Amino acid sequence: MVRVQGEVDAATAPRVGEAVMRQLARGRKVILDLHDVDFMDLHGLGVIIRATRQARTDGGSFALARPAHCVRRLVELVHAEKEIPVLPSGDEPPAVA
Repeated sequence: MVRVQGEVDAATAPRVGEAVMRQLARGRKVILDLHDVDFMDLHGLGVIIRATRQARTDGGSFALARPAHCVRRLVELVHAEKEIPVLPSGDEPPAVA
């Protein structure tokens, strides 16, 4: 699980992306816990979309856990809620088809 807190923006999204992609490259089931995120811009959303697509391409597993309201709202604004898996708290990520 990769836990993120605070702001995910142009300054911090690259670090989040590196952590997530590193776990995906190792074939891990990756859960991105965004409960403590106070702000996310399109850079953060880009990380989520890239990770979702990478997992799908590699037959891996990626999902969000407990996304903060600001994250859920951003995902909804770009109509990506059907593409990005979101787990109820404590669930395992599904294999992405």
